[in-house]
Amino acid sequence: MQIPPHSLGTILKTLRHILAADATPEAVLKDIDVPVWYLLELEADHITVADGDTLTLICSCYQLTVDQLIMLSAAANLPEAIVHMTIQRYRTYEAPNYLPDRPWPDSTQVVPLITNPDPLAKHTYADVLRCIRTQVEDRSVTAVSALLNVSPMAYWHMESGQLPVPTWLQRKIAFRLHLKNLTTLTRATDILTTICQHLDIVPDDLPMELRLP
Repeated sequence: MQIPPHSLGTILKTLRHILAADATPEAVLKDIDVPVWYLLELEADHITVADGDTLTLICSCYQLTVDQLIMLSAAANLPEAIVHMTIQRYRTYEAPNYLPDRPWPDSTQVVPLITNPDPLAKHTYADVLRCIRTQVEDRSVTAVSALLNVSPMAYWHMESGQLPVPTWLQRKIAFRLHLKNLTTLTRATDILTTICQHLDIVPDDLPMELRLP
């Protein structure tokens, strides 16, 4: 019998890290009747066969199903699979009105996990996202994530370099800047200066609204 590459404990720990921003087990379980020790034992892989009903409740905390959890167990790249699953769930959002505009931590204060493999790159895609949001458009995380049709949690993790920026989202952002791709920006000495030159504007014209994706 083939063993999945990711154990249940690894998946649950990664879900708590990515989708709950490293919230405590107590915070994750606050709305369901599951003891904290049970989640911790699952995360540590000390419980090999989880109770089905309890696992369903835990999955509901991350707005996932047990079937999706099983799919994640076979993912080649677990963090990327989680963010893709999250993005797919929120891609139908068209406006930020029904998403609470909560304050998000400064993404520059988090140590990035994702690097740019391009040997000519001076910046990551996370740097590009942050520059556009904070310096070009001056929008909140919630507003930008709704505009791009991704969840605020997924967007913030991409901007802070915790998750990779999917190719389809790179294309969408490049389209908003009238670029073929974002390589021009990742290889630029200064991202903001390059954006201003490309759009034929001066920094004093900022913030400005880019075209809709």
